[in-house]
Amino acid sequence: MTIFWAVVAALGALAFVTASDWPRAWSVYLVNLVFWSGLAVTGPAIGSMMQLTEARWSPSIRRLAVTTIGFLPVSFVLLALLVVGRAELYSWVTTPLPVKAAWLNTPFFFGRTLVLALALFAVCFAFAQAILRDSVPAADERERARRNRLAVVLLFLWLITVSLWGYDLVMSLDPVWYSGLFGGYFAVSTLYTAFCLLALFAVRANARGIASIPPSAVQDVAKLQFAMSIMWMYFFWSQYLVIWYGNVPIETRYFLSRFFVQPWQTVAWIVLIVGWLIPFAYLLKRLTGRPPERHGPLVVVALFGLIAIFLERVLVVVPSVTAGAALPVGARDLLITAGFLALFTLGRRWFMAHYKPVLNLPHSGAH
Repeated sequence: MTIFWAVVAALGALAFVTASDWPRAWSVYLVNLVFWSGLAVTGPAIGSMMQLTEARWSPSIRRLAVTTIGFLPVSFVLLALLVVGRAELYSWVTTPLPVKAAWLNTPFFFGRTLVLALALFAVCFAFAQAILRDSVPAADERERARRNRLAVVLLFLWLITVSLWGYDLVMSLDPVWYSGLFGGYFAVSTLYTAFCLLALFAVRANARGIASIPPSAVQDVAKLQFAMSIMWMYFFWSQYLVIWYGNVPIETRYFLSRFFVQPWQTVAWIVLIVGWLIPFAYLLKRLTGRPPERHGPLVVVALFGLIAIFLERVLVVVPSVTAGAALPVGARDLLITAGFLALFTLGRRWFMAHYKPVLNLPHSGAH
């Protein structure tokens, strides 16, 4: 499988470097970059949340959460490569906005992006190494305090960095449009996808016999997935309602071009139905009874959440780069996306092989 994923990654890279429509290729690149990088940094953020709240409902869940770290070295390189395509993506590079020039200029833009990413990624690795040290007794207060400090720093850096990815990497594609909630919305939607992915990891780890995660712990992941889906829609509706009722043309045109123009109108409805309505209906029913033994429907709604947020990233990125752009569903676009998926999978496989984070831990016990 490693060879298979390596071939897919190579084909994705080849599809990208041989592209003739560079704005479209860089749009797909950016969509995948923010989607997979968001998943990679949010896994350890969830582990930090569990550390600070002293969550003892499943040590294996916390260990599974940090396995996304394997993609971070690749993510940093891909973030740095974004400098090459800056003129294709960001209009302010060639046509600066005087009112925003102090913030939106190439040295400061990429400087803060890379410095924050480097700091966050380093803390993620330090935190993962700390919680995966099984030789440390669970009652060691000094080690516990150290892990808590790392968790606090990680969460602060995560919120700042992911919010700025929303503002800088995505919102500044249309430098005239602005929403004060966009950074928070981007962070919450990323957290939603991370819990969807964690649900898949938990079910798969049980199926492969590499972890012993009871139905109650899987149910807890489903509860958090449910909560984040509601929070995601709450943040979306909060910014949408204010902008729509304000009826300021410079703000409402952003929604008009996505909700009332094809093919984006169809994509928007798919995101709403597949990403929120269906998961909300299923999870609401699931969480009202005893934890089920079978998790097939949970896998489906978790996949729905991931697909929907990926399409949402397409919805906010592509129309901002090229007005009137077609939906990026061509063979080249799909190959680039598959290449990113392969890199994420390879990174996680490397982390699993190198750190061996999942040790078939029992449900009881604290780490």
